[in-house]
Amino acid sequence: MSSNGNDGLNEDLRGRLASGGAAALADHQLLAALLVTGCAGRDIQSLSREVMESAGGVAGLADISHAELCRIKGIGPARAAALMAALELGRRALSGVVPGARLGSSSDVHSAFWPLMAQEKIEVFSCAMVDAKLRLIRTEVISRGTLTASIVHPREAFRPAVRNAASGVIFAHNHPSGDPLPSDEDRRITGRLEEVGQILGIPMLDHVIIGAGCDYYSFADAGDLEPHVPGYRGMVLR
Repeated sequence: MSSNGNDGLNEDLRGRLASGGAAALADHQLLAALLVTGCAGRDIQSLSREVMESAGGVAGLADISHAELCRIKGIGPARAAALMAALELGRRALSGVVPGARLGSSSDVHSAFWPLMAQEKIEVFSCAMVDAKLRLIRTEVISRGTLTASIVHPREAFRPAVRNAASGVIFAHNHPSGDPLPSDEDRRITGRLEEVGQILGIPMLDHVIIGAGCDYYSFADAGDLEPHVPGYRGMVLR
């Protein structure tokens, strides 16, 4: 081991990663693979352990901020940015928000958006545009609100759908509190969006509120929306 701690990954760890054995590695070992080298006075394993402990484990790592990472000795702005990028790639890999994915039910919508929204501290309101076969064309964030409310203007909400010639739209937003039950504002916004969709000829298929874990609320499942496109099926309301 070198005196400055920049010994990097050992051969055993490199070999296990190369042979597809990553699943058997400990959390701090996977983190070490991202950090690659240690820093002056410490090796990569001790540095990765400290980062993991500071985050409170792998679940906390998904929620740690760039500033918090930079406060750890050996993690500068560049390494912190790289870790944040890796975490975001992981969230995107888990989500079903990819062009061509079929959003045929509220469960599909929840599975697609939960990885992207679960760690958000403010409400994020997104629009998923689908074709006539309920295949995703693209998604777009319409607004980022406060901890208690999102301000959504129907004109802005439907602008991407008009631009992309969507056959239908599905809206999704998160409740940072973890409780997916709709507020009065959520209901008012949903009603306004449904009316605008009818005027534009771009039906609103659902509005799904993402809560904690597997909890979500679907306005379509609850019977609050008119079914417009064959194939979009409701699930038993959770």
